[in-house]
Amino acid sequence: MRVLAVLAALATIPLWAPPGHVTTADGVFMVAAAVPPGVTAVRVSAVVAVVLLGGLTWWRGRRVAAFYAVPALALTWVWWRTEGGGSYLVAMTGSAGQDPPPAFTSPWFAVSVALSLLVVLTWTLAVLGVVPRRAAPGARHQEPAESP
Repeated sequence: MRVLAVLAALATIPLWAPPGHVTTADGVFMVAAAVPPGVTAVRVSAVVAVVLLGGLTWWRGRRVAAFYAVPALALTWVWWRTEGGGSYLVAMTGSAGQDPPPAFTSPWFAVSVALSLLVVLTWTLAVLGVVPRRAAPGARHQEPAESP
């Protein structure tokens, strides 16, 4: 649980400030198109919640993990609106007519992967927090003591 919370907090790093534009070594100018309305505010709020919940999960354990459902829902909405975070890439070729780099080398690829990973991690943490913990196999069940 704690490891997943740390991984979720680390996965927020690319989402804090996605690049607005980049010029490649070949002179290709790439710019992100306008982000759909509301996405930035929801994304930042959810990222802050994930980091705060990560600290609380580290400190309090399983008790607070169910609260990951809130940022999970918000980040799922962001993912849906941006189609994984990488769909709003607009590449403009340079003056020599160079082609834009492949998607996996674009600066928005890390944002897309981090957002997708974060959606999976937050839903996993939320489910782990909601599902009751089962006793470990081999654990002995103790009967309450009888009163005289």
